[in-house]
Amino acid sequence: MTSETRSQLKAFVQTAPQAGRYVWVIALVDFGAQQIRRTMVSDDTFTTADAARVAGEAELKAMAADH
Repeated sequence: MTSETRSQLKAFVQTAPQAGRYVWVIALVDFGAQQIRRTMVSDDTFTTADAARVAGEAELKAMAADH
């Protein structure tokens, strides 16, 4: 993947309600191709949307460090 292609990729963390609790959702979007490349949803649930967002951001940061 070239650096020009990589500059068009962006990851987003969102939260979504699930059974009265919240999960984080990470989406990898390729703006150059106008496609969603990957999505991940947490197995764990959280009592608040803020807690889910913080956990999702930590997960994304850990994945970026592994790369």
